[in-house]
Amino acid sequence: MPTPTETPYPLPKISLSGEGINVVDYRNDNLRALEPLGFGWIQVFNPPEHPILNYKVLYRVPLGDAISGNPAAVNAWADQLESLARERRGVIHAYSIGNEVNLSREWGGRPPDPSLYARLLAIAYARIKTADPDALVISAGIAPTGGDGDGAMDDLAYARALFEAGMAGYIDGYGFHPYGFAYEPEHDPDDPQARGLLFRRAEAHRRLMEEYGAGDKPMWATEFGWLMDPREEGLSCTWPELDWQRVSRKRQAEYVVRAFDFARKNWPWMGPMFLWNYDFSRSAQYPDPCEQMKFFSLLDAQGNERPVMQALRAATRKER
Repeated sequence: MPTPTETPYPLPKISLSGEGINVVDYRNDNLRALEPLGFGWIQVFNPPEHPILNYKVLYRVPLGDAISGNPAAVNAWADQLESLARERRGVIHAYSIGNEVNLSREWGGRPPDPSLYARLLAIAYARIKTADPDALVISAGIAPTGGDGDGAMDDLAYARALFEAGMAGYIDGYGFHPYGFAYEPEHDPDDPQARGLLFRRAEAHRRLMEEYGAGDKPMWATEFGWLMDPREEGLSCTWPELDWQRVSRKRQAEYVVRAFDFARKNWPWMGPMFLWNYDFSRSAQYPDPCEQMKFFSLLDAQGNERPVMQALRAATRKER
């Protein structure tokens, strides 16, 4: 297991105007505490009917029954997506087509199917652009996996299969999820012990983009973050596959700020980076107090700010 390190220098100043965050409840009263941080984007999971003040919107599109590959199901899915893009023109600014499609759980338990996903992405691109030429189409954020495994296809192998299928021709941005796991954001991406499970895994995906002629397109980090140790909030939650990733609340806060800073100083090809997440800790959709998504959140279950939100406020505060 890696030994997390504390930030050996004062946290840098950053701007979040071009960055994003994943949000469950995008009502104005819920977003009020988020506004001072200055995020420019939010990713949502239910399509808004009206513009969300001060934010551009990335909507994560579920693949639904289209994963069956049945022509009727695919056509119905595409019709619905085109209709949505026409109705929400100017409300939704970008569409992320699916999520972590190199995992079996996104395919109803079946093996991940890069060929079918590439076809669905091409259909989605054509339909959205027909309805709203200004909307951006982003490929599903691929999950870093550390190789092939139970219910998972190696992230680079899956991405290569998509590029072989012509994906570069029907995306405006390439989606990836550069989670930090238990490593600091600057950690050497070639460390064999990490097996690619670190923030800078994005660099390997960027090389693949350039290899397949997609170097003129940005990468979109549609999710990233670090898992806070619930024991620091008095909860004895445990997850056999995730426990090794726990970091302290202090380190979570520092790593998130450092990640935004590192990306903007070193990755000119990186588009918006969407922090995972703002308020899953408070979502009634996830009643289990040990649901792991809750411990990436800026807010705790009572709505109190965690150190990560306080660190972002300090890092974005303009000096008088």
